[in-house]
Amino acid sequence: MSDALYINFCLRQHPDIGGTYTAQSLFRKSINSYFIDIEIPGFDTRSEADFTVIGSINPFISFLRSADLNFFSFIPESVKSGTKGIIVHSGFLSHFSYGYQLSRHLNVPLYLVPHGFSDPYAFSYNKLKKKIWLELIGKIVAKHAFKIIYSSVAEQNKSILPTSRIKGYICNWAFENPPSIERDTCKKFLRKKLGLSDEDKILLFFSRIEKMKRPLETLRSFIKVQPKGWKFLVMGPFEDKTLHNEIESLQKSNNNIFLHSPVFGKDRWKFIAGSDAYILLSHRENFGFTVVEAASLGLPVYISKGVDIYPYFNFEEKKTVFDISNPSDIDEVMMSLNNLTSEEISKLGYLCQNTVINNFGFRKFSETLNNILEL
Repeated sequence: MSDALYINFCLRQHPDIGGTYTAQSLFRKSINSYFIDIEIPGFDTRSEADFTVIGSINPFISFLRSADLNFFSFIPESVKSGTKGIIVHSGFLSHFSYGYQLSRHLNVPLYLVPHGFSDPYAFSYNKLKKKIWLELIGKIVAKHAFKIIYSSVAEQNKSILPTSRIKGYICNWAFENPPSIERDTCKKFLRKKLGLSDEDKILLFFSRIEKMKRPLETLRSFIKVQPKGWKFLVMGPFEDKTLHNEIESLQKSNNNIFLHSPVFGKDRWKFIAGSDAYILLSHRENFGFTVVEAASLGLPVYISKGVDIYPYFNFEEKKTVFDISNPSDIDEVMMSLNNLTSEEISKLGYLCQNTVINNFGFRKFSETLNNILEL
């Protein structure tokens, strides 16, 4: 790790924000970092950041407040004087304004890491507010930025930032190495927990459960097609009470669907390793850490083209990437599970596992990131 210090501004540095936290943590492991996040209403757990800014999260108010260098008096002078650059993760709220203004005050390079905020899909809701932000703050900051770091080519290609082609660099995120784990033991554990037989195959959806990830449409298609010998396990925290009720209703009316609260630590890996295939058919997925984690254990992963790392899983041998334009397209995914033998599952899982090992290792990520920052 280089001695060069980078101040990172982010929405929140805590596992409860999912994949964005995982990606931010990769930066912390790879470079000497000082993390600053903001207090967001609704999150009560203590942040892991070095400092949390309390107050308005309005980006316009924050833009004006932080135009005065004295605003940043909370940052130790030793940190400010030793800073080689400012890294801003995600967009829209006050932290984005803070990062921009501090880079100007300290006269150091600004690096933007969108984490999906520049995807057109992110502007399909709360449209007016976001478009105003983009014109008054987003584009100004993007033009000022030295470099923009994307997690995939697909993310860069979709970016609406005006400088994405000129200033964009690709740095694939990395996956956490799974603990030493025996899949056969995990399969027995999971089947016993769910009351299933050894012959039952488990299709896993393990992610934050929100509309963007199409969990309801995926479940309805599973019920409609009824792939032979498969059970569907849905795991993760719910973002929407109505969606929770709808999925719970489907689960109660179908013996082949199982709903489980999120698990963490080694138990999390046991649930993934105990499954036979993983599915995520999101409208948009900036990276897809759970996709990579499942594949790292040898599970075939069935994903949509909304998952930005989909090109890596486009295999000639068997289709695992699907273009989902409407809910009926999901039926093709479910039908592909029919008559899938254990041998075919193993071969597909091996392909997915090799893809992850060759493209998403931590050393490769760290070297790429440091090269981008040093150029």
